[in-house]
Order: sequence, then structure tokens, then C-alpha cells
Amino acid sequence: MNIEHRRFNRVDLLEVSGRIDAATSSQLKQAVDALFEEGRYRIVLDLARLEYISSPGLRVLIEARKKARDWKITDLEGGDIRIANLPPRIKEVFDLTGFTSLFELYGDSVEAVGSF
Repeated sequence: MNIEHRRFNRVDLLEVSGRIDAATSSQLKQAVDALFEEGRYRIVLDLARLEYISSPGLRVLIEARKKARDWKITDLEGGDIRIANLPPRIKEVFDLTGFTSLFELYGDSVEAVGSF
């Protein structure tokens, strides 16, 4: 798995490629936790080049979503994890696990970043 990070004023974009499985999910968790430690709670995950995600990877996503949403500036503004460019194969996994309804999904990363 490879993670590329781009920082914007209010949002961080993580482009994840390869496989998120038991061996690599901790790498994604560390990348997200490092942003949280900096006080950065608005994160877009661009999954266009993601080939596979297993249950440990899904667990990292749901834990990150919870932690991000717990951070609030006001009742109307706070943190979140948003997903961009979800490949069809990974969308099937999201549909089967109920993740599609948990995350805001966007067709491209520009739209996702602009949604914050």
C-alpha cells in the first residue's frame, strides 16, 4: 500500500493505492492518527487506485470516522472522513458492509475537498 498526502488550508487529502489488509491497515491508521495529532480532522480519502480492502482496513476507516466526527468547532462545523473515487469493486464491499450509508462519497477528490 502507498499513501500520498496533500495538505490544503482546511482539508487533508490522502491518496491510497494498493491493498489495505491486515498487514497494511496499521500504516493507514498511523497516517490518519498523525493528522489527528496535528489537529487536522477534515480528511478526504481518495481511493481511486485502491485494489482491495479487508475487514482490518474497514475497521480503520470506521474508527477514523468516529474520531473525526467527535471533534467539533461548532454544532454545524467539525471533522469528518469523506471518500472520493471509490472503485466499483470497493464500492461493492462498502455496499455489503453498510459503509456506503456511513460515509459521504464523492466522484472526484476536488468535489470532496470542496465539500468541507
